[in-house]
Amino acid sequence: MHAKVNSIIVEGRWVIPPNLQLLFHRLGVDIHTIKINKNKADRRVPKPDLMGKFYVKGAFEAIRNKGLNVSFANEKRKSINQIHETAMLSTSLMRNSQTDLGNLRCLGVAVHYCKHPMVKSCYCELPRIGKIKINTDRAAKRNPGKGGIGCIFQDCNGCVLGTLSKGLGLVTNFMAECEAIIHGAEHAASFGWLIAWIESDSTTAVEAFKTNNIPWILEAAWENARRNMRHIRFSANWREANFSVDALSNKGALLQEGVCETKMGRPDFLKKIKVPMQEYYRFC
Repeated sequence: MHAKVNSIIVEGRWVIPPNLQLLFHRLGVDIHTIKINKNKADRRVPKPDLMGKFYVKGAFEAIRNKGLNVSFANEKRKSINQIHETAMLSTSLMRNSQTDLGNLRCLGVAVHYCKHPMVKSCYCELPRIGKIKINTDRAAKRNPGKGGIGCIFQDCNGCVLGTLSKGLGLVTNFMAECEAIIHGAEHAASFGWLIAWIESDSTTAVEAFKTNNIPWILEAAWENARRNMRHIRFSANWREANFSVDALSNKGALLQEGVCETKMGRPDFLKKIKVPMQEYYRFC
């Protein structure tokens, strides 16, 4: 196997022999969904890590024997261990009823006092003159599951310049959040909005773009999107202050995979728009 990636690229498109097509299919890789990046050298990308990095844990999970001949006792012990571990991490409130406390005692789970809920607030800010703000979100019933994304574009006065909804098919939440950011930047560049402030309610996705550590399969698409932008700023906010784009991402989840709907201005179905500098609350 001395061939490189550029051996199966002709005039900027994939030209793959049938035997390699079959290999990609068995590995669960749809090569035609991966955009070609001419600016980066070939490199090996270990699977199944999203970031394309090698970890011993990931290699072990890929090659270990996943047979179904597992005894009930092993499954029971595994379930009890997971309950114990989850109980230590849980931050949810407890009712402390007699039945709940009895069930916890039978499972051997330590009872902890519930915390009183705290109310915190956040604000919606608008971009400065000459910039636009792109709020992005994703919607999916499962993780992974059939998902969609939405983007809303606003100017310094809070006016809606346009919207975008797209269906993604089967996707994880994190991948969908990243795709929403990339599509938002691509759409902005196509209209000449070259200075953008991208805001998402996914702190993980925002940090991935800030540190240039996005999933390897999206690297080429992101390179192409940001190359046309003059400047991009990232920030994360709570879902309570990002509700304007919820209807768009839910609409995207109803679309077929790859289908994209865009609107200029504010669409009729977008009933609620966030108010600049209004205080929004959440229970923590």
